[in-house]
Amino acid sequence: MNRSFDSVDANTVEAFDRDGFVVVEGLLARDELVRYGNAVDRAVARRSQGDGRTLAEKSLYEQSFIQCMRLWEDDADVRPLTFHPRIGATAAALLGVDVVRLWQDQALYKESGGRETDAHQDLPFWPIREPHLVSAWIPFDGSIRAAGATGYVPGSHRTGLSRFVDITHLLHPEPYDILSDPAIAGVDPVWVEAPAGSVVFHHALTVHLAGPNLTDRTRRVFTIVYLADGCVRSNSRPVLSLERDGIGVGEKIAGPGLPVAWPRSEGDLPEPPTQLGPVTGFL
Repeated sequence: MNRSFDSVDANTVEAFDRDGFVVVEGLLARDELVRYGNAVDRAVARRSQGDGRTLAEKSLYEQSFIQCMRLWEDDADVRPLTFHPRIGATAAALLGVDVVRLWQDQALYKESGGRETDAHQDLPFWPIREPHLVSAWIPFDGSIRAAGATGYVPGSHRTGLSRFVDITHLLHPEPYDILSDPAIAGVDPVWVEAPAGSVVFHHALTVHLAGPNLTDRTRRVFTIVYLADGCVRSNSRPVLSLERDGIGVGEKIAGPGLPVAWPRSEGDLPEPPTQLGPVTGFL
């Protein structure tokens, strides 16, 4: 039996294949939520140090969340979460592969009063030929609609739709309304409220969005994006991890900044790349 499937039942894989997203409960124990949540809190505070702007003074994209990328590279306390064996094994099982690599990790902390996250697909942002990627969305406190839970358009990953949406609002002040695209028009998003300890997985072509945070607490979410081993770079659009590891167009995506995430034993953590580069921003 494929070892990636040992802890993932067939119904979970079937639901992911059908809908493009699935909630897997109980992947993180309570003590892990506390330990890793505190570690990411500290990392986000360190990365945000010196930014005294109010929410209203930030760009529209920054109003959606505080984004801190590649935390595993410079934070030893976060690294075990990024390479958590149960989460990596589940990602591999959902993709139906034996080996997955890390594409990126990031904190997405939606502040109290933070605006919605515009509907989009992930893959069009990345120069990757194959759509064999899955994101693990980890809400440390669980997710509720009022705090900015995520909604997913079921089956959108199977329609052939792959459309860039400028959720930064920098290139296009009015980004494409992908929910009105003929491929998925009329299909309502499914809003997912998941208990603490759950991980929500979604396919890189699944259309998704998040609501505003109407509560008085920050929505604390950490995400890990995995890609199937063997994926190749599709174009020359610059991405830090690809440039840093010298990966050319048509070459396999692999390197110190893109290490194997599964299979790995618990405690077997890769060494971070020596050149860290920028640690905030979309790419």
